[in-house]
Amino acid sequence: MQKERVTVKDIAREAGVTAQTVSRVFRNHGYLAEPTKQKVLAAAKKLNYVPNLTAISLRVGNAKSIAVVFDGLRNVYFSVMIDYLYREANRLGYSLITVFRAYDHEITEAVYRDVLSLGVSAVVSFLEAAPELGEAVRRYGVPVMILGRRTDIPELDYVMTDDEKGGRLAAEKLVKDGCKRFLYVAEGMGMTCVQDRHKGFSDALKEHGYTAEVIDMNSGFREGLAALRAEGFVPDGIFCFSDMIAFSVLSQMKGEEYADIKVVGYDNIEAEVPFPTDLTSVGVDKEAYTRFALGKLIEKIENDRSELPIRERYDVFLHEGETA
Repeated sequence: MQKERVTVKDIAREAGVTAQTVSRVFRNHGYLAEPTKQKVLAAAKKLNYVPNLTAISLRVGNAKSIAVVFDGLRNVYFSVMIDYLYREANRLGYSLITVFRAYDHEITEAVYRDVLSLGVSAVVSFLEAAPELGEAVRRYGVPVMILGRRTDIPELDYVMTDDEKGGRLAAEKLVKDGCKRFLYVAEGMGMTCVQDRHKGFSDALKEHGYTAEVIDMNSGFREGLAALRAEGFVPDGIFCFSDMIAFSVLSQMKGEEYADIKVVGYDNIEAEVPFPTDLTSVGVDKEAYTRFALGKLIEKIENDRSELPIRERYDVFLHEGETA
């Protein structure tokens, strides 16, 4: 049977002090004599008290926590990035709360309000921003940073990788490898990061006199490839929106006719998670990237610089593996 939770009042009664004194001990707020602190801590230990830090933070109006909103539990990139965010937030004295929104692909006002109920200081979102979110942020004042993609909503911040440069790097690599028939494979075609990577890829190919076909993974890669083959188009250079898409493409293109196809991914997740295939991929120093993003966000929180939007693109590089 679940035991009744020990309260601040129980600790105060055991220690012979006021509930306010107990609260000040756990918040480390204001001067308290050392014997008083020790008496409160001893009483808490005796009663097996676990402080509710979220409730304490809400009472004092300083949550020192950041929520991370994402939409894919099977997305390895999210797992890696959230791990780095967790480490950096803790280093800076903040806790990290993860909020999974089942494949919504968008952070709406409703999601934002739900997250605010957790008493957080800021929100980091891997999702696209809904148009009404700017007004909600202006109304409630808790900042939202979109991580990994851009937004034109003036009330929101973003830090992203340089997606256009990444697309250019992929194109230049495939052209250098002798490819002449190019394909861009992605999903979520409305996302800004999908569009920016495609733009960089297409612009660089155009400079060499080439164009690229496009397959939307949501409509099926095999089906899209079969339709292109029926028109006489067989790609020899493929740029994929992400490494996970690239691995899926490689697994579906086994056979003699695909032996010479070059594939470039994006995210370089093999820097953190080993895979059997050393994928050529556009990468970013993820630890430095998350440190940069959270540093900007926390500086804004702590210096109350809500009027200054953060608009940053972080540099990328090409990891040359076995697939191109």
